[in-house]
Parts: sequence; structure tokens; C-alpha cells
Amino acid sequence: MLQVTQTGSVTEDQIDHLGHMNVRFYAVHAHAATRILLSSLDGWPGGEHLVHDAYTRHRREQLLGTPLLVRSGFLGADREGLRIHHELVPANAEGLAATFVHNVSPTGDSGQRLPVPDEVIDAVRAATIEPLPYAASRTINLHLDPLTAAPSLRVAQQRRLEVRKPRLITADECDESGCFRPDATMMLLWAGELPDHVQGWGPDLYEGPDGELMGWAVMEARVRLSRLPRVGTRIQSFAATIAIHERATHRMSWCFDLDTGGILCSFESVDVAFDTVARTTMVIPDGFRRRYQASLQADLAPTES
Repeated sequence: MLQVTQTGSVTEDQIDHLGHMNVRFYAVHAHAATRILLSSLDGWPGGEHLVHDAYTRHRREQLLGTPLLVRSGFLGADREGLRIHHELVPANAEGLAATFVHNVSPTGDSGQRLPVPDEVIDAVRAATIEPLPYAASRTINLHLDPLTAAPSLRVAQQRRLEVRKPRLITADECDESGCFRPDATMMLLWAGELPDHVQGWGPDLYEGPDGELMGWAVMEARVRLSRLPRVGTRIQSFAATIAIHERATHRMSWCFDLDTGGILCSFESVDVAFDTVARTTMVIPDGFRRRYQASLQADLAPTES
């Protein structure tokens, strides 16, 4: 049975350029629910935890003032982590705002993942719910590992896939131990300055061929974390379009540690062209389609290893 784990509402600071709650705040609600659910577990180690694999399926936009709640349940547990289902719903209307699957591990003082204690595994298994069909992924294959399928830093650089300039992790992005805050993972990819050659993607609106005012809205997303950086780590993020559909693109993003060349995280997303006037999806305009087709990197899509 699902339980209500978190409540809130859509506030002014959560509204983005598309006129609705930004995808970042859907994740904020889900991560808050994960913390609350973990706090209810006897035997869960003290300290921080890491959501090392997070899948989100967005269903319906949420507008200013909408009251929200999160319902949650355990999907399973083993030594590698817990699997948690969340669903975000408007408290004043029918239908889902989004569904989530979080894979969670306890972490040690230096941010390393720890095994889940046996007593926690037993408690979770006793309360496990069956996977809910409506929460299944639509396009993103959750059985593949995008970290092992990621290109090397050298390949990403050679193909000029950078979407942010190199930057240093600062102290204000980290906790007291100097480790990057786990609730701000997306900032590894999105924070920082855009390279001069990057255009046509991001928090902007574009005029469509029939008077539409178009932006890009995330419909599905998956974040996989290898590890969190520490203060002073040099990082850079890269991205590539791996498929183009009538109304959506399928993209991969990666963040690398520039000093070691190791990958820190991957982000897989399905983004739809969104008409902000009609409040609906739209066919990708030809100009955008040609641009993404010209730089398509289909060989970087996750595959069976």
C-alpha cells in the first residue's frame, strides 16, 4: 500500500520559462519523500544517502498554486540498495503529475556507497509493493547501464559535445564534509557557462512556423550517479542527441572529472517540443530537426554491454 510521504505546493520560484513547475522541483518533491521514507526505517544507517539511479516519467504540467502530495512505497531491497516508487499528484484534481523510481544506498563519511544492512532488507521486503504498470518507463530502457555505455572524455571532447565550459566545484555546492550535495545532482550538468558554439537548446522560447511559442519540456528522464565530486574538482558536462522523433528528441548528457577522466554521472532524457500558447506538444520545426539531425550521435545510445 502506498503512503503519503510529503506535501507541498507549486510556488512562484518554481515556475520556469514554460509557465509551469520546472522539472527540477518535481525531483525536489521526490527526493524529500525518499528522505522521509528512509527515516521511518529501523536500522537505516545514520548520515547521508545517495539516490544513485533515479527515473522520472512526467505526466502533466503543474501550475502556480497547485497543492501537491507524494505517495510512496518500497519496490524491493538487496545489499546494493533499496528501490522506491513515488508518485506526485495534485491534491485538488485527478491524475498524476509524475512517477519516479529511486534506487538508494546509504553512504559513508567520504560519500562512498555502503551495503544495506540485513535488517533493513528484511523490513523492506516485508512491506514491498508490486511494480505499478502505469509507472513503467516508456522510452528509456531501465535495464541498460548508461554509465558503462558512456563515451570516454576524449571522445566527447573530439566530437565537440561540450554543453558547459570547464568549472570548479565550489564550497557552497557541497556539504560540511566537502562533498557535492546529493540533492543537487542536476547542477553537475546544468550549472556553469555555455560554450560559444552552443545554441538552440536551453531555457529559451522560439517562434514556431505557425505562430507557436516553443520550448522544450522533459517527458522522461533518468539520472545515474557514479560518484559525487568534492570541493575543487574540475568538471565539464557534455551532451548528444541520440534519436529524433516527430515531436521529441532523445538525448544523453554526461559529466566528467577533468583531472581523472572518469565519469561522474549520466542523464538520459526524452524532450518534447512544447507549444506554450496552446499548452500542448507540437511537431518539431524543420529548422530544429535539420540542426539535430546534422549532429546526431546515434552510436552513443546505451546498448547491452
